[in-house]
Amino acid sequence: MILKPLAESDTSTGFSGLTKIKKQSTQPTWQIDLKKTIDERFSAYKKEQFEEAALKKNRLIPVTAVLLNWKRVESLQTAVNYISKYPFIKEILVWNNNNETRVYNKDFKLNNSDVELYVFNSEENLHDLSKYTTCSMAKYDYCYFQDDDWLNLYMDSLYTNFLENPNLIHSNSMPVVYLESRRWMFANADKNLHTGFTWLGYGSFVSRAKVQRFLGQLGSISLIKDRLKLADRYFSLWTNQYPYQLSNPLTPLDQKDGWGVDQWNMVYNNILDATQKLYTALAVKSSSELFTREEEKPYYNDRIIRAPCLNDKCLFLTNIDPFPHPSRIYYANNITHVRDQESKFNKLDFPSKFFWNNYAYHYAVDSDEKTCWNSYKIPKIGDYFGLQFVEPRFPKKITLISSKNFDPSFNIRVSSDGNRWRTCNIIKTSNTDYKKSVTFKFNCSNTVKNIRFIRIEASKNFLEPFEICSLILEELNV
Repeated sequence: MILKPLAESDTSTGFSGLTKIKKQSTQPTWQIDLKKTIDERFSAYKKEQFEEAALKKNRLIPVTAVLLNWKRVESLQTAVNYISKYPFIKEILVWNNNNETRVYNKDFKLNNSDVELYVFNSEENLHDLSKYTTCSMAKYDYCYFQDDDWLNLYMDSLYTNFLENPNLIHSNSMPVVYLESRRWMFANADKNLHTGFTWLGYGSFVSRAKVQRFLGQLGSISLIKDRLKLADRYFSLWTNQYPYQLSNPLTPLDQKDGWGVDQWNMVYNNILDATQKLYTALAVKSSSELFTREEEKPYYNDRIIRAPCLNDKCLFLTNIDPFPHPSRIYYANNITHVRDQESKFNKLDFPSKFFWNNYAYHYAVDSDEKTCWNSYKIPKIGDYFGLQFVEPRFPKKITLISSKNFDPSFNIRVSSDGNRWRTCNIIKTSNTDYKKSVTFKFNCSNTVKNIRFIRIEASKNFLEPFEICSLILEELNV
């Protein structure tokens, strides 16, 4: 049996209905041995790469991790211990919001002696706001946010994608939350509105400059104290950019003191309030712009990284997005509840919750041939799927495994940077297992030396969606 992170429990909170609903999935769910998993995870990045002299030559980015504590000290200790083994985390700032329980440096075990750890004990519970005030004090230009109730086992993958476009928010989202987040995007080209909401506490990289700008926005737009404490509902929306979200299972830590129905109503209310205030500010022409108007690259349609591989050594990519572009749901600042926005989205064509729970992106790279990603849309010539590697590789063979008979009408293309692609010479193609898998032997030696991206591209229009269960590249089996 393959042990995988637990994505959600068998019952999960329904975001639209705000009630307990049965998880609509036929896929099995596994718990993991958390200690064993943490002990066995190691970063592909090396400490030497983040020394001052090395950073002047490479394109790597040192990061400050920001973690908050309320009542789950043991989970906080687990998270700090875990993320400290990743060498790009050079500083860890812990903000303790509980004035009845004090925490200190000695309470934490670090896996890297080079990490600087600072602990702050607050006199009152500042809730989400402390995440941003703490990041504003960071030594480094970028922060990593992590809450104490979930563990992100895909640190290398998320960081690798972040390196490509560090200007954007990069976050993890559980598949069911990823689907809901697609409903919480707001667009109006006339007002230069192009924004979306994401949960930051599942693990996310953000720019300290954006955090400092956000604190300035809070200073200029009056929010009552209760709303300030829910700053997480405002930050991603007020960047006026679509966050770069990966869809993948997460591992739960202590889930006590979780969210209830009334709290979810607060989430909805504050998302709406944040969007309304952003829209109003953008509608006013001003020489001193409080909010960014220009959409940052890569534009939404150009984003192809979808999910981390289970082993955290690669990321699944595809240009096929089964969800509608956010601009198709026009936001005119005339709704009274976020559900009104959701109802517009629900009229469009996109995967059902049942479909997404069974065929989301990560099922192509979860090391399990019994679970599969389904593209939902029927691929056309030029559509593709593939992998980005955390470390460069030199593959000469790839096997694709499906649950259906396989049409091997593909080209193999590779890249060192994700921008310039070269077509490989396919030497041999072979089918096995009643045509449910296909193996390509190929040669790219004359095109790209250090392969960091590989994509399998349709060479014709297909008649039904792709359904990919696993990709095997010699020693890398995903």
